[in-house]
Amino acid sequence: MSSKWFAVLLAFNLFSCGKGFINPSLPVINNPSPVYYFPVTLTVDQEHPGYKIPSTFEGLSYETGLLAESPEFLNENNTVLIQLIKNLGDGILRIGGNTSDEIRWTGNTRDANTPLNRLTPTDIDRLSAFSRAIGWRVIFGLNLACNNATEASSEARYVHNSLRYNLYAFQSGNEPDVFKFGPRNSKYKYHDYQSEWDTYLSAVKKAVPQSIFAGPDITPFNSYWIIHFAANEKKNIKLLDGHYYATGPAADPSINYQNILTPNPKLADYLASLNDESSKNQLPFRISECNSVFGGGKSGVSDIFASSLWALDFMWAVAENKGQGINFHGGGRFFVYTPIADENGVFTARPEYYAMLAFKYGGTGKTIIPIASNEPGYNLSVHACVNTDNSYSITLINKDEFKNFSFNIQLSKTASTVKIDRLTAPAIDSKTGITFAGSTVNSDGTFVPASTEQYTVNQKNFVVKVCAGSAAVITIK
Repeated sequence: MSSKWFAVLLAFNLFSCGKGFINPSLPVINNPSPVYYFPVTLTVDQEHPGYKIPSTFEGLSYETGLLAESPEFLNENNTVLIQLIKNLGDGILRIGGNTSDEIRWTGNTRDANTPLNRLTPTDIDRLSAFSRAIGWRVIFGLNLACNNATEASSEARYVHNSLRYNLYAFQSGNEPDVFKFGPRNSKYKYHDYQSEWDTYLSAVKKAVPQSIFAGPDITPFNSYWIIHFAANEKKNIKLLDGHYYATGPAADPSINYQNILTPNPKLADYLASLNDESSKNQLPFRISECNSVFGGGKSGVSDIFASSLWALDFMWAVAENKGQGINFHGGGRFFVYTPIADENGVFTARPEYYAMLAFKYGGTGKTIIPIASNEPGYNLSVHACVNTDNSYSITLINKDEFKNFSFNIQLSKTASTVKIDRLTAPAIDSKTGITFAGSTVNSDGTFVPASTEQYTVNQKNFVVKVCAGSAAVITIK
């Protein structure tokens, strides 16, 4: 093969979407009707690194009730789940959700007669062993709805003594800003919550002087509670946290996957508000519970490939607003949106899990650098980082169902080699067949990236094509 045609073929391969692309046909040399790629120019500023994404950015959130109802789930003997979590690297496990305000603590060991609405030392010890197995620390939610500080302090003492170093922080109450709809009366307001929270803090600190707290763990967009809680409790907490769901409720028949692929105009202001309070009060913030559609997720939205693109885009939005991390909510068989599902005792990776893999390889532990584009309102997002080995990562997310994009990437430093790892599926609504870096997760939970697209460029600009409804992580050396 002549060097001329080799160069043509190399350029074609670099520009293409690779195997597993969504569009049913790729352009071929001399094809009279090639697929059209909308051009987008990206300018990467490699000279001005900014926020370093924490190594524990990624996280999972589970209901407290899962500890009692499904003892086989968060269990040190659940080797597949443990491996799936280890694939993601370091992270934070959050135990809370609605059931954290429904389940009551008892100091008695669990036996056959213990009701499922009681949390026991047996459950906590199992959680402790699981957290050691995965190497993740735990944010643990105390029941504020029962408004029993003595019970909470007893629970906190046991949780602290069992988890020890693996306890990251306590939080009191799940979404207390909606307590006025039950378990409190309609007149319940922030100052009522503040009084209850302080009572819990005092009681738990008396029982466990070294205990650490996070809060206020409120519903999306409630900046009022965040602002006041940060101002009043900044000396008593190590972390600000709140929730986010892209849309909902799941029972709404009008919701479809286009709702999560379309940018939520409220998200930017919400994250900016959290970032402002974080900076003002010198406290990191975390989205301690999040997912696509509140109410457990919606079939055909939360369990298809579209949710993978949404999740990857959302993680980047949080990171670029200097968030400490996210915790995707999920768990047992009734959560459609869960990243890791229990399907009749078989633990499997769902679409959002593949987004978490893509973020691990493209963002976790790396330092964000500026990237600008000339795109005229296309439904895409672009993100860039410098890695600890001085290589660079660029993540390109194409959320458009129909448009393919050709990204002309312009660097400020010469690149010698380029590697492309793609996040793809057979279709935007696929529930299976999802791959990252050419690989699927194995049945034993292991994940090994397959052979990737790698090219020698030796210049400051090159082109990468990303097909409709797909994403790519570019590594540049």
